Amino acid sequence: MARVAELEARLAQLEARLNQNSRNSSRPPSTDLPGQRPPLPKPPPTGRQRGGQPGHPGRTRELKPPSEVTYWVPLVPAVCAHCQAALPQPAAPGDPPPQRHQVVDLPAPLLETTEYQLHARTCPACAQRTWATLPPAVPPGVVGPRLQACCALLVGRYHLSRRETQELVAEVFGEALSLGTFSALEVATAAALAAPYQAVQAAVAGAPAVNADETSWREGNQKAWLWLAATPTLALFRIDPARSRAAFERLLPPVAPGARTVTSDRYSAYRHLCGDDHQLCWSHLIRDFTALAELADAVGAGIGAGALAAAEELFTHWYAFRSGAIDRRTLQQRLRPVQARLCRLLRRARDSGHWKAAGLARDLLRQWPSLWTFARVAGVEPTNNAAERAVRPAVLWRKQSFGNQGESGRRFVERLLTVVGSLRLQGRHVLDYLEQAVRAARQGEAAPTLLPEAAGATAALPLAA
Repeated sequence: MARVAELEARLAQLEARLNQNSRNSSRPPSTDLPGQRPPLPKPPPTGRQRGGQPGHPGRTRELKPPSEVTYWVPLVPAVCAHCQAALPQPAAPGDPPPQRHQVVDLPAPLLETTEYQLHARTCPACAQRTWATLPPAVPPGVVGPRLQACCALLVGRYHLSRRETQELVAEVFGEALSLGTFSALEVATAAALAAPYQAVQAAVAGAPAVNADETSWREGNQKAWLWLAATPTLALFRIDPARSRAAFERLLPPVAPGARTVTSDRYSAYRHLCGDDHQLCWSHLIRDFTALAELADAVGAGIGAGALAAAEELFTHWYAFRSGAIDRRTLQQRLRPVQARLCRLLRRARDSGHWKAAGLARDLLRQWPSLWTFARVAGVEPTNNAAERAVRPAVLWRKQSFGNQGESGRRFVERLLTVVGSLRLQGRHVLDYLEQAVRAARQGEAAPTLLPEAAGATAALPLAA
């Protein structure tokens, strides 16, 4: 009988692993099989026709102001459309203003080529020849600062390979560049972003609330890890060969207890954080509870269903708090019965000896205060969704490339992801920033800041009220 029970437990574990999807595990939605993804619920029929309804306000594209128009082409009728008489070209006092129609297109050629002619002159006093030199702002190579910034953006934001970028520059821009040129541009761009990257490191390390996450990466033939630490306006990326507490502390150096709250999943690298220093992600917990609720056995399914009900009530109160309907004290009061029910449920699961529920319950009871930090500490949310959204572009880049090959590639990846992620959170223009940073580096000047307070940028909404 013991052998039968052992085999049944093993079969249940294998079935649970086979049934994993993005709803009940940390697997991304792209790995879901067609049958695993539940169909979206269909809304009841309304009886209305498809498309815009009668009376709805129309939306049209706004015309650009005259300062953004490159060319004007005035069109004046020469002949009356009614009697065919010749029309005067100057406008009469009663004629209305012209109707405006704007067309947006790419110029041909898209690139401008500037030739600097360095002349030589012979000194009449000493008969020596002197050649003119390039101004400091002129690049020594063929690529100008905006084209360099554009190439970095195509690789670091839109995830084109170097060869695809080479083809696009040749096909669209009309300029043939070697693959080695793109590698050299990446090194130069990473060097131009060194100081802004270090400023983001210092700002994120001193932030009172940080969302952290990590994902796999490749460096050469070795597996590495891409770490992220995000605030409402900054996203810091760092590649490390390890996925450990030491790697996490190289991303976020330790601070005094109570000085910073880190929101993350239940990975062991964050296990040393406790109390107000840590917030466990409830989105990850909901996936764990869903996995329990979908088990075939009644014990695990019952525990999962009860935990999901508690999580649903928790988010009802949280949304009321975030909308301003209740204050923090009321939020804490409404969460107390939820905490009591969930604690009893987890204790029952821990004592059940269930192969899946018992271990999860022990871990959550061990980190119990970190489940509720969001209710005690301002600026902390119950989920780590901000970090998962910020790391998503890096995951797409990893899927479409082979990672980086060495230290120079690592610096390019870290700094481009940090620049793009931070500027997107702040609503700032990425290409303009990269061009300014490249120009500043070529002239020996300080690069523009990535910090929103110093740049006067429009900051994103905070993670919590």
